[in-house]
Amino acid sequence: MARRQEIEDSNRKMREDRERRAVENILSAYLENPIMLLNQPQEEASASIARICITLGFEQSFLLDRELRHRIAEIGYFLDLAGADGVVEYSLSEVGFLSRSETRMLMGAWSRGEDLPDSIEGWKEIRASRPQIEACWQEKLRNAGSRVVIPPLSVY
Repeated sequence: MARRQEIEDSNRKMREDRERRAVENILSAYLENPIMLLNQPQEEASASIARICITLGFEQSFLLDRELRHRIAEIGYFLDLAGADGVVEYSLSEVGFLSRSETRMLMGAWSRGEDLPDSIEGWKEIRASRPQIEACWQEKLRNAGSRVVIPPLSVY
């Protein structure tokens, strides 16, 4: 029985360590791939957001906190759509900039053991407009001849 507990404790520690690395990697992705609101070439912003999106998509899988994992997956989802001009009313740089602030806020609360706060201004509006964003994106795909249906975010 003691051996079983030791194994469970070891596995829990490994998952927690991997979660901590995931948070570090997510925050590092924003530091290593700057997104500026002004005076950044579109190609540079697009490349930064693509790299951040890849990191978020991979690392969110290791977040043990369900709500945090969902919120980070949602950020990656919007960044992915923004990279294809799918977030109407916001530029790629605006979505990237807001996502960075939202991510920092979430990760800070998580690291302090606090409840995850409501979204920041701007990001809150993007989240609220998700149904419209998804409908516009789906229509754009149909108009381009694609039969792909975007899965609901809840599957992540």
